[in-house]
Amino acid sequence: MPSPLLDRLQNDLSRLTLTDDARVWVYIADRSLTVAECALVERHLQVFTKGWAAHGKPLNAQTAIVASQILILALDESGQAATGCSIDASVSMLKQICDLAPSLNELDLFDRSWVLYATADDPQHWCRAKLHDFWAMRKAGRLDDDVLIVDSTVSNVGALRGAFVKRLADSWHTHMW
Repeated sequence: MPSPLLDRLQNDLSRLTLTDDARVWVYIADRSLTVAECALVERHLQVFTKGWAAHGKPLNAQTAIVASQILILALDESGQAATGCSIDASVSMLKQICDLAPSLNELDLFDRSWVLYATADDPQHWCRAKLHDFWAMRKAGRLDDDVLIVDSTVSNVGALRGAFVKRLADSWHTHMW
């Protein structure tokens, strides 16, 4: 397992202090963000979460940018649950990221077909592939069971902390063959 990648990922996730049962939404960008872009996006996310509400009640939310390309929105619903309108507001806020800087104009956070993975051949970087290309690499034998996968389907902070990265053999991707 490429521990430097996992260490950096855990460091990025350490900003999330909500309980394990807090709900999460995971958005994978179509590219890595620069340091300056991450700073802009982080400020945008912080402003949003400070004012995020459902039926006039504030929502207890936190955000994190992980590995410069994964945006996490976490919500403690014990005091107030998200509603359709509040979730719509979060999606609108994410779409506004494209307006923060010219370099972000074409950023796509809503394409769910990206797979982030790490191999023993390149243990210092997360690789990115479209799901169909990832499957083709697997079928061709270029990816083995020990490839690490970012699981963007996790639904709570506990899963984010404990099962966000898993071996290909232990992921839902294995069942897609």
